[in-house]
Amino acid sequence: MSDLHAQLQQSKAFPIVKDLVCDRKSFDRIQQAGGFITVRTGSAPDANSIPVPKENADLAMDAAQCIGCGACVAACKNASAMLFVAAKVSHLGLMPQGQPERYKRVKSMVEQMDTEGFGACTVTGSCEAVCPKEISLDFIARMNRDYAVALIKGEPKQMAGGGAG
Repeated sequence: MSDLHAQLQQSKAFPIVKDLVCDRKSFDRIQQAGGFITVRTGSAPDANSIPVPKENADLAMDAAQCIGCGACVAACKNASAMLFVAAKVSHLGLMPQGQPERYKRVKSMVEQMDTEGFGACTVTGSCEAVCPKEISLDFIARMNRDYAVALIKGEPKQMAGGGAG
């Protein structure tokens, strides 16, 4: 059995379907828990009508590159999905349209990640090292800060509404 296959077996959230095939529906359920914006945004605004700092726009684009391949989970000794979730939380949380639900989103998505059975992150960096899109560990730190604020604010457990991310 290959090392990758053995590591994927460690993640309850990625059950093995057959050799070299695993079920990644848990990532879909995490996305459904908060990887969307429910506020009405209307028609597409003119490009410069909503000022977004360049640094935020660049970071949001970096996070949005995550393709949900699961390499981060496979490489993690704890089978953690923190890099995936952090990228999904951050790409919306950095933009003005994502601000109204920022803290509800992070709480909902982290709780869904835990429900799915992913392991805890111990920040070994193996996820960042294998990520084909070079998603940075900095997004995990950003998500942890937002999650702490969500807990302090007492955000509700689930987001209202739904949508596609």
